[in-house]
Amino acid sequence: MDRGTVLYICFFKGATDDILPKMASTLLNLRLCEADSGKLSSLLELPGSLLIVPQATLGGEARGRAVQYHTDISKEDGLRLHSAFVSLREQEAAKAGPTVRHGSYGNRQVLSLDTNGPFTHPMEF
Repeated sequence: MDRGTVLYICFFKGATDDILPKMASTLLNLRLCEADSGKLSSLLELPGSLLIVPQATLGGEARGRAVQYHTDISKEDGLRLHSAFVSLREQEAAKAGPTVRHGSYGNRQVLSLDTNGPFTHPMEF
């Protein structure tokens, strides 16, 4: 993947398709990427990429010495929302946006990142 943003995404119980357009718009327009000038730019303003990684473990809560995932959406609904979000992002990117890559929902994924950050911004929609 070229320069851009890695998006780890987790859907919680109660999430619906209604949040997807707002998520997509916000993530494209937020100025989170550093341009060559050093100024912060959005993904739409940069030549860059967006990597969408489904990450259900973001919904984990510590309970004693274990982690529980009671707030996560069901696997079936998570897969549906992830697929719809990726499709929406790919449609928008085809118009004029970053290259979109994505992981596969429900499978183990291995990533290696080179970053000039770290910049991590948790967001809830």
